Amino acid sequence: MTRTPSSFAAAAAGFFAGALGALPWLAGSFAVVQPDLARMLLITAPAGGAAALVAAGVLRQGHPAVRAGALVLGLLAVASSPFFTRILASQAPGEPRAAGAADSTDPALVPDRLRILQLNAYHGYPDPEGRLLVQESPSDRMIRSGRLVAEIQRLQPDVIVLQEAWCAAGEGCLADRLAGELDFHGVYARANGSLRWLGFEEGSAILSRFPIADPRVWPLGPDRDAFERRIALTARIDHPGLPFELVGVHLANGDTDLAGAQAAGLLERLGGPERPVVVAGDLNLPSDHSILTRFQAAGYRDLVVGGIDHVLLDATDSGWWPLWTEWAEAGALSDHPGILVEFQLPVPPADDDWHGDWQLATADQVGLDPGRLEQAVQDIGELEGVHGLLIARRGRLVVERYFRGSAGNRPHNLKSASKSVLSALAGLAASQDLLKLDQPIADFLPEAADLDGTGKRAITVRHLLTMTSGLESTSFGNYGSWVASRNWVRAALARPLQAEPGTRFSYSTGGTHLLSATLSRAAGRSTHDFARKHLFDPLGIRRSAWAQDRQGVHMGGNNLSLLPRDMLKFGQLYLNRGRWNGRQLLPWQWVDESTRPGLVGPRGRGRIYGGYGYLWWLRGHRERGAYIASGYGGQYIYVAPAEDLVVVVISTEVSKGRGWRGELFGIIREGVAGSVIDPYERRSPL
Repeated sequence: MTRTPSSFAAAAAGFFAGALGALPWLAGSFAVVQPDLARMLLITAPAGGAAALVAAGVLRQGHPAVRAGALVLGLLAVASSPFFTRILASQAPGEPRAAGAADSTDPALVPDRLRILQLNAYHGYPDPEGRLLVQESPSDRMIRSGRLVAEIQRLQPDVIVLQEAWCAAGEGCLADRLAGELDFHGVYARANGSLRWLGFEEGSAILSRFPIADPRVWPLGPDRDAFERRIALTARIDHPGLPFELVGVHLANGDTDLAGAQAAGLLERLGGPERPVVVAGDLNLPSDHSILTRFQAAGYRDLVVGGIDHVLLDATDSGWWPLWTEWAEAGALSDHPGILVEFQLPVPPADDDWHGDWQLATADQVGLDPGRLEQAVQDIGELEGVHGLLIARRGRLVVERYFRGSAGNRPHNLKSASKSVLSALAGLAASQDLLKLDQPIADFLPEAADLDGTGKRAITVRHLLTMTSGLESTSFGNYGSWVASRNWVRAALARPLQAEPGTRFSYSTGGTHLLSATLSRAAGRSTHDFARKHLFDPLGIRRSAWAQDRQGVHMGGNNLSLLPRDMLKFGQLYLNRGRWNGRQLLPWQWVDESTRPGLVGPRGRGRIYGGYGYLWWLRGHRERGAYIASGYGGQYIYVAPAEDLVVVVISTEVSKGRGWRGELFGIIREGVAGSVIDPYERRSPL
């Protein structure tokens, strides 16, 4: 009576085990199986096989042939998972292949900026609660890849490092679609899964406006299993002005120890002669930052803090500089945010279209929101003591507004914003070999002839430019006694040396007066005459005044007076990286160096802005690489390269405190820069 039911049970167990055992081998022939589902099948198949073996042993009343069949199918099902996994594990990582083609880049168009986007294209999307990731259908993938194209077009990257780029049987590859629709060059390499067996795979892709050469794949070990194979995809990007190496990498998910081991292996490979400039990817680094510390020790700079995705810049003598970095919030396009970085490249700037004087434009003509900009202008005008506001975008004057009876036809005292003009003069003198940055100022100043052996003879031009002379400050509480002295140069040099030159930041107008004296002696003419000939006349600045000390040395750190529109011209010169009316007036290398933080910068209360360059104050990261010339009482020349903006504020020469300053820059950040309609638009033709 029990023989037939037992036979049926054994047969059912064997059939079930056989089906499960065959599924991993057959799935790719009938449907696209994503790696997560394939992994579940490989777990389920041995379980079904074990059930068949148990049935063959327990159901002794069943027909012997049926029990034998169940036993054989059970054994095959149990063995199918390790055999299948072994086949996957034996497959070498796929060789990189071209993912698309683009027209050759015009070599005459050499952009001086580069925008890199690191993004995951995970093959799933959040559930309605935003937690679990749901596997996509083919139609879902096509819809989401279309949205990804639109998002990339909005962000306008030059290079895309794409992780978890998928290929699906019957649907093609995401990298191919992106390269085709964006008209990018591309390269793709398989990493996870196997298209042959599963009908679905993932990998890394690099897409670029510029040609891609010499793509290579580096396997990263150890691997957790065949479905978590990790690679680094590296290639040379043939940027027309600066070819560079780029590595895209995706380390192990959810296992920081494994990710750390893979990152260590990657770092060993990066130490070769073809050291890349940029490493970008989903790094999943250990929480103790030990691997990042090792990257930093090898000369790499992490451009974002926290998060999963990272962009690492090889900062050792590369000359690259990240103008701004922000999270690329991709929403449902990815399971976590990517990173968008814009670099200033060490290549000459493109020519400017300056025509000799300010051309007027409306806000909407230069891509600004008129209502938002007007509200910002009103808010700034209502601040205590503001007398004037000028705003230029794309080299055109958009706002020129004066308040409280002021006008634009009288030179205005820049106060300490004069220091930034002196910085430009030092750069011009250096370009003419009149000065060398690491030359001691004692070589030029007769007043330094009797300096004792306290270390003051080690003070160089660079120390004065970076406020790191080590001399006691003549500013703040010491300012009155210094300007009351009979010889300002001698009085500044007589200050005690409080730190070894180059080791401590201390803001001091006396230091910039020493720089003015040094420049004057090196050039054989006064600082003001040098400025007129080499800076003001080429800029079309006809009216200027500059105070002198009793010996006739112009006050390098204070009391230069210019018309407000001429202040705006000076800011535009720096925005153009020293180029003016078809001529490289100021070396672009000088502009770049001047607006980047030095090794020693302000700290504590002295860090009133974001950092300090060569007599320029640097704003914080929220303002995307902006920098300012800053003068007492609210005299500002604000240069924002990311937004192509220059802002000039003139105010009464009375200090109004940190709260006033914070409110002003909040309005500039949120109202003026915030009125840019498309924050990702470009200056260059590319």
